[in-house]
Amino acid sequence: MKRRVLFTACWLLASLLPAAAPDDFLQRVRDKILHSQPFKTDFIQQVFIDEEKILEESGVIIFADRSRVKWQYLNPEAKIFILKDGNYSFYDRENNQLMRGRIGARSEQLIWELLFSDRPGNASSWDAQQRTIRLRLDGQGGVQELKIKVGADYLPERVEQITINEVTTVYLFRNYRSRITLTPGEFDLALPDDVEIIEE
Repeated sequence: MKRRVLFTACWLLASLLPAAAPDDFLQRVRDKILHSQPFKTDFIQQVFIDEEKILEESGVIIFADRSRVKWQYLNPEAKIFILKDGNYSFYDRENNQLMRGRIGARSEQLIWELLFSDRPGNASSWDAQQRTIRLRLDGQGGVQELKIKVGADYLPERVEQITINEVTTVYLFRNYRSRITLTPGEFDLALPDDVEIIEE
């Protein structure tokens, strides 16, 4: 389940921006994300089954542009998920395993696809006063329902995701740093020689 949660996380910010023509509220959210990149934000990821929390992880996201995103898990285990030019790499340091492959059909739910696409979006609604966006996404993994809470700065601060199997994942985003300077090799992985590589 952890791997499914991880992939879901990588599509997360994408889900808040339907491709249909936005009103002023949605346009402000779009513009803020675009004008903030490259940005960095701290995250907490929580997974619930029947309202019982079974997993909590935290770390840092670096969003550079439409083709480069890194989720760096710091607690309780060190893991890194990198998406770069349509390829993903997921390194589990504790198990010394690297899973990699092409993002493929999943790209339809990635943030840059929804930000810059003119295709009709999934069923959605929004409330500017409550600063919330609700989405219902039908994909290969079944139906997902998302509720996104946007902060006063028009950046997402909380996302609640419910899947068809009644697993709820909550993402909390804090401490955005906008227009950051990326270090050389930010989206490259330095791996030990004995790493186990799994092609997916």
